[in-house]
Amino acid sequence: QRTAVGRVLSSLFTTYKKSFLLLVTITYTVLVLFSLFNYKQHCIFTHPETLLHYDLLPHDKAYEYCQINWNNLGVRHVEMFRDLSEKELIDRYPFVREGGKWKPEKCRSVQKVAIIIPYRDRGHHLRLLLNRLHPMLRSQLIQYRIFVVEQGGKENFNRGKLMNVGFNEALNYENFDCFIFHDVDMLPENDQNLYICDENLRQLSSAIDEMRYHVMYYNYAGGVIAMKREVFRKINGYANTYWGWGNEDDDISARAMESGLLLTRPPEHIGRVKMVRHKKESRAEEGYGRFDGWRGRWLTDGLNNPRTLNYSVISKSNKPLYTHILVNVGLEKHNSIHPEQDTTKESTFW
Repeated sequence: QRTAVGRVLSSLFTTYKKSFLLLVTITYTVLVLFSLFNYKQHCIFTHPETLLHYDLLPHDKAYEYCQINWNNLGVRHVEMFRDLSEKELIDRYPFVREGGKWKPEKCRSVQKVAIIIPYRDRGHHLRLLLNRLHPMLRSQLIQYRIFVVEQGGKENFNRGKLMNVGFNEALNYENFDCFIFHDVDMLPENDQNLYICDENLRQLSSAIDEMRYHVMYYNYAGGVIAMKREVFRKINGYANTYWGWGNEDDDISARAMESGLLLTRPPEHIGRVKMVRHKKESRAEEGYGRFDGWRGRWLTDGLNNPRTLNYSVISKSNKPLYTHILVNVGLEKHNSIHPEQDTTKESTFW
């Protein structure tokens, strides 16, 4: 019986061999042509050392800036499972000033950096992240302040809107040059991954362990993102109208591309990040539908729209290890978008 089946399959292959080979050739050709017409050098890897433009500084001022010793930077052990208390962290890092800030005393930092962490109900993750960030940023000789922006109420989490709120509120404390938008469950492994900005949108988490230490997909801009103050304003910040998990990072990647910016990343061996394990939220039901209409909204949905960026600050406090900002971001039903009403739609082919 097996012999008979084999003869039948062999006969079919012989009969349709030419058609099969023609189909494979046509498919391959179409894919190659598609790649050629759609290819853009939009995403590039750049070594963090190239971000330090000491050669562009006036010779009489260059000595004032901190000179980073790369020999002191490298891969560090990342604590992921031990639940450190806040008191332990305070005792461990006495150099951190109230509000979660630090700056080098004997030299000037190349940039003033604000770390923005959107947050709700992740105390264990936050302590792990603080335990990693404070010593790393100090070793990089960076002047920084950590802001934890917490969403109050019971509405679906709005990560993008919290990023915008953090940006606005941080500027009330100091005129920061660089903003790092940081998920609370992302723990950087390599101190050489400098937490400073270039002239583009920079994804610092270029190799996440859950993604086998590779970029998830070409235009991925999630996890840890760095942007200069003027760059964030240029792309109108994040969209305010993605409620629930997913797609706001795709939206900001598209905004950057449309603005003529590159998406830069450190090499994967430097941009390695461990993701703290936790129960994943379900993707927002209309996330992809909302993203399909990003082109028609990005200039009006973001930092410059007081209607969609409506929020109120419930409280502010300077904690020993961070600045805490509790906010009310409004109701989803009054601030959401309806995909069927979008004036533009990206094609499925796009």
